[in-house]
Amino acid sequence: MSTATQTPSAARRQAPLRDRYLDDPGAAISTKRVVSVPTDDTDSWHGRITAPRFPGITWDYGIDSKVGGDDDLPNPGHLLCAALAACLESTTRIVAEHYGIVLDDLTVEVTGDVDVRGALLVDRDVRTGFRQIDARIRVRPATGTDERLVRQMLAQAEALCITLDTIRHGTQVDVATEVDDADN
Repeated sequence: MSTATQTPSAARRQAPLRDRYLDDPGAAISTKRVVSVPTDDTDSWHGRITAPRFPGITWDYGIDSKVGGDDDLPNPGHLLCAALAACLESTTRIVAEHYGIVLDDLTVEVTGDVDVRGALLVDRDVRTGFRQIDARIRVRPATGTDERLVRQMLAQAEALCITLDTIRHGTQVDVATEVDDADN
């Protein structure tokens, strides 16, 4: 299925947004919020999250067996890789449409690995986070598409992917904690 038949024109959707954000930069801020949702199934090894903006949509997760979990559901590392894959795929499709490139096929595969000795305090010199994340974008443009244009489109998509930029360059994360009085 081609990108051109899947969505309305990216240029038509984005042009008025660009004009608006030039006039009002504050209008360009998009805030994302996700909340954990305790359920009867919530235990140390399982949980559920939701984005309150989308009532009824939840993501159940489990914990990797390498840190003691059951490995029966996608774990938070899978969710991170999924966010990157979704962002790379959607950004590539949007940029392809801007370039007028019809994609007959697009697949994004993201693989990451973690040395869990850091999370288990086996070795304090081992970082807790991912050691490496690799993303592979495979495209098959319509026959006759200029290869240079496809390369340019892919470079532009990589440069514009919000999740990729966040992972590559990091962002400040503030963690606030609250402890409720157990007697209330």
